[in-house]
Amino acid sequence: MFTISVRLLHETIRAGASDDTVEAGGTPVAEWPPSPARLFSALVAGDGTGDRCTATTGEELEWLEKQREPWIVASPKDEILDTQLLERFVVKDQTLAGVVQEYVARQAIPVRSGLRIAPKSTKIIYVWPDASPSDKDLKALRYRAARVGYFGCSDSPVQLQVERNVKVSLDEAWRPSKSGDIVKSGDTILPVPYDGFLNALDKSFRAWTNGEPGKRSWVPTRYVNYRWTGQDEDLHRPQIIWLRFDRPVSGRKLIAVTDTLRKAVTEHLQRILGEENVSPLIHGHRKSGETGDQVTFLALPDVGYPYSTGKLFGAAIVIPEEADDTFVNKLNRAILTLSHERLVKPRYFDLKVEVHGGEQKPWAASPKRWTSLAKRWVSATPVVHEHWTKKQVGIEEAQLWCSHTGLPSPVTVEFSRYPLVSGGLDLPPSLVFRDGRKHYPYSHVLIEFERPVKGPVVLGRSRHFGLGLFVPYNPKEGGIQ
Repeated sequence: MFTISVRLLHETIRAGASDDTVEAGGTPVAEWPPSPARLFSALVAGDGTGDRCTATTGEELEWLEKQREPWIVASPKDEILDTQLLERFVVKDQTLAGVVQEYVARQAIPVRSGLRIAPKSTKIIYVWPDASPSDKDLKALRYRAARVGYFGCSDSPVQLQVERNVKVSLDEAWRPSKSGDIVKSGDTILPVPYDGFLNALDKSFRAWTNGEPGKRSWVPTRYVNYRWTGQDEDLHRPQIIWLRFDRPVSGRKLIAVTDTLRKAVTEHLQRILGEENVSPLIHGHRKSGETGDQVTFLALPDVGYPYSTGKLFGAAIVIPEEADDTFVNKLNRAILTLSHERLVKPRYFDLKVEVHGGEQKPWAASPKRWTSLAKRWVSATPVVHEHWTKKQVGIEEAQLWCSHTGLPSPVTVEFSRYPLVSGGLDLPPSLVFRDGRKHYPYSHVLIEFERPVKGPVVLGRSRHFGLGLFVPYNPKEGGIQ
């Protein structure tokens, strides 16, 4: 076992995401845990590469980049505090013509400071369980580690320690996923070193020294999903990809959001597959005689609390159990590609979509909000009935819905024309049914099961497009009596 530990001397770290969205004015995103690629880059800076090395040969870095991605022993995301720093102005570092440095009229420039992270544990350990460097490489890595003064930004001083043949418990750690694993709830996507990463960094450095423009995102990067070992694993079936929006959207645009998301995923799948035909798991159209479920696209509203607004803060893509690993991997790739673009419908919304990384806020976009165990569930979005009837609907209709989704039969059901929970979406027919679709009755529903069931609970005819989404019912928090 080989380890590199990082101790935060100020007990905080300022490290942003590996893209360049903040420089373009985007919302700062904290990188936690600090990525293995960040650690590797710090070691590169410790003694340079090639003819810039002073006491090493650089062979130790070539050995390190060939190793499998490390485990990371660091605080889980619910044990860190992040604070967004206010923009401040600093004096330009170059001397302007006609002024002196101390002169009051000297110009200043804004600095976007990002986020400062304060973890519960101020020690981060990168663990390669099956790696063991030679004595020569170990000595060189220790020399580089001793010359690393900060991690992330320059106001985050650290102390590094390199060890070999030490035992570190991995019971509570960030575990790298296996190749091809789907992005699951709680996954954090981090850049990691790879064979050739050192050459990519050298190429970027040479371009910078020659005065050429450069950005971090221009360096070829390999990403790996990391997951906290203590997180609930039973979300694997059904497989769910949880997404967050960079800004809330009016709940009245629910169908527009889910329809646009579905079309964007379909387009990315077409590019990956290299063909026009996409699996019926996406569009739901099957050959005569064939049956099966399809992927469900949900929009996640803020409901259930006294001041809930019904605005949409995220989305979820629920993959049916019949999907094979090949389809899941391709869908995973399509979602990762989409996360580097924007979800746009002109005059409706312009959103950046990110894979949920275990953040606690906003609560409406958290998987825990929709996947808890509960006996009573209330609809956050209208439920479209599966049949026309002149009679008043009763418990038999709800029993039919539940049978189609594998849920047990309910014991009591309450129907209402209006939302039964604060923030619930009260939508007119024009915002419930997509263009050209037949209209069916719809209502809000409070449903109770004999025993607790685990969410997400989605019922009704239009459940694959975001309608009929339920939330655990708690009258004290905002349910309407």
